[in-house]
Amino acid sequence: MRSRRQRDIMSGGGNAEQELRHGVLSALSSRGFRMYWSGAFISSVGSWLQMTAVLWFVRAEGSDSLVGFTNMVSWIPCLFLGLFAGAISDRLDRRRLILACQAVMMLCSIMIGVCIHTSIHDLTLIVFLGISGVAYAIFVSAWVSTIPFLVTRENILSAVTLNNVQFNLARFIGPIIAGLLLVATSDYVPFYLNALTFGAFMLLIMLSGAELPPPEPRREGMGRSVVAGFRYVREDPWIARVLATVAGLSFFGFSFIVLIPSVCSQVLLVDDRYYGLLMGMTGLGALAGMAAVSLLKNKVRLKTMMGLGALSTALFLIAFSFSRTYWLSCLLAAGAGGSFLVCNTGAGAALQGNVSPGIQGRVSSMWVVAYIGVFPLGGMLLGVLSDALSVQTALLIAGSACVMVALFVALFVSVPGEKVAHRRPRLGI
Repeated sequence: MRSRRQRDIMSGGGNAEQELRHGVLSALSSRGFRMYWSGAFISSVGSWLQMTAVLWFVRAEGSDSLVGFTNMVSWIPCLFLGLFAGAISDRLDRRRLILACQAVMMLCSIMIGVCIHTSIHDLTLIVFLGISGVAYAIFVSAWVSTIPFLVTRENILSAVTLNNVQFNLARFIGPIIAGLLLVATSDYVPFYLNALTFGAFMLLIMLSGAELPPPEPRREGMGRSVVAGFRYVREDPWIARVLATVAGLSFFGFSFIVLIPSVCSQVLLVDDRYYGLLMGMTGLGALAGMAAVSLLKNKVRLKTMMGLGALSTALFLIAFSFSRTYWLSCLLAAGAGGSFLVCNTGAGAALQGNVSPGIQGRVSSMWVVAYIGVFPLGGMLLGVLSDALSVQTALLIAGSACVMVALFVALFVSVPGEKVAHRRPRLGI
């Protein structure tokens, strides 16, 4: 529990706090959160700009399987390092850790741009994508676990919602910028621009003045720290079920973006001028998802929010698999993106609002693993299915699997605070 003084330091105070006290924007009453969130948004725009450019570049030279593999290299470190990244963020100064990760990703973006600029873009490109992925895996756990310390407890849902919004809204802006750059400039320009966005995030962090609590002293080793996180989850099985929901929807739902280059070139028969917008529509749907969360948060349980999000993701994906009209596909992609945000926001709020502060980083890292670490595996599978069957069939399979995720939520998921008083297991951590 934070002291009144700590809450006052973190809060922007004054009229802004009064104006933003209620609603989905209430977390913005904290100056520290505003600065960190703005930096994260700028950085996310650059990251999606780079990702969009990479996928189009690779698809132009290879198959959907190769696109899936390249995507996997960029994101798979979140799966293998995510849990240790959470333990690291609980042990080290989160501010310094975020700055270090941003610096590494900035250098990797510059080197990727150099590789493409000089036509050295085979193994070297993969290496720098992998290094950047490792830095991102550590960064995202540190960033997500920092959020609860930047806002008051009653604003955690708002903060989680806004974090999802910045990530998904960046999926709209970044790809559109990438599409414009691919048409008007050279292939390497998006990567140099991405490097600048990392620098902007670093500057905002240094200017924020936010005071984060120091890391708690740890006596156990890294392995034991990770095991303690699993023990915490084992003593409260509802956490594992929420994480399984996020993982399932990410694997089959979020991963469909890997197929968008082929949807454009093979199904809709459009070029890179239209590709960026269709990719970006998956993020524009986050605005609708944000509005939906604002409407639902005081009217339905978090479990219901997750179930509705999973089911609507499934329906939009199934419809997307049958669409042959570009603008209809854009609307359906937006619907899928917004629906995924609704489910993931409900899950994130359930997790971050019901765990002990000392375990926050490790539980957040599990959420990151389920959210971001799992989706490249789903993208790889969908790429293989697309090459073996067809891109439409792969999308239909993905949508059908998301129906099963919605059923899982209805039958097995629960959030303790919505039925009984919250209980935190005592593990001596």
